[in-house]
Amino acid sequence: MTRAFILLLVAVFLTGCAGGTTINALRDSDADTIYEAASAAMNRGDWQTAIERLELLQAQYPFGPEATQAQLDVIYTYYRSGDVASAVAAAERFRRINPRHEAVPYTWYMQGVALEEQGEDVIKRFFNIDMAQRDPRPRELAFDAFQTVIDRYPDTQYADDSRERINAIYEESARHELAIAEFYVGLEAWVAAARRATFVIDNYPGTAALERAADILERSYRALELNDLAENLASVRKQGFAQEIADPTLPSTESGEATPAIPGLDNGGRPAPRPGTEGRDEEPVPPGPTEMPSPL
Repeated sequence: MTRAFILLLVAVFLTGCAGGTTINALRDSDADTIYEAASAAMNRGDWQTAIERLELLQAQYPFGPEATQAQLDVIYTYYRSGDVASAVAAAERFRRINPRHEAVPYTWYMQGVALEEQGEDVIKRFFNIDMAQRDPRPRELAFDAFQTVIDRYPDTQYADDSRERINAIYEESARHELAIAEFYVGLEAWVAAARRATFVIDNYPGTAALERAADILERSYRALELNDLAENLASVRKQGFAQEIADPTLPSTESGEATPAIPGLDNGGRPAPRPGTEGRDEEPVPPGPTEMPSPL
């Protein structure tokens, strides 16, 4: 066992040395050679090596088609390596350098994908943690990126998938708010639960969270002995809530709106936090000549 472990360490050491030698050798290579080496690393899923080679190409040959393609590819490789911040920065950098490039819609799309899937990892999936309980801010930014694709580039190949992802984010954001309402129910903090449930009803029509939010609101009214309000709500529920929404939008409290006003309750005027999808398993690869593995 000890001998096998030593052999493994030697193999890792030699691999590291070989990788360093390759990078050093590439410093004297032309743009095509560096790009081919980066593409080879991408094709075998060696994202960190691909990133190093793509960044080297951009540093040594900042102009030309290879550099432009490298700027696109590095967005994808940063995303696949799990470095969301660098993927977003690379997408923004591409748009600054190439504001009229035909691949700009792709950069917005991949920025959204990276942000949408931020915080998803094997551990969370393994333990079946509800992704709606993640920090909502990355989802909000992802929503904005996908909305940009839909609004500015509706005829591109990324528009339809952006719409699907927006709908998923909308549903997850509703579940995020509902989870907070459930938390308050557990504490028997009925005023807070009612406010949060009202927020879901007002801002997330057509989502799966709507009925449960109505349950919480009705239960909160009865716990607070606001039986007239509970009966009125029961009557409204019999008529049914809105089941569809054409263009979902996330509610914004950036200008400091107060929390939802609950009839019969003191609102208090406190600011409400802005709400926060599980990432999909597919995404288009960078447009261009690079041969990439089939999307997962």
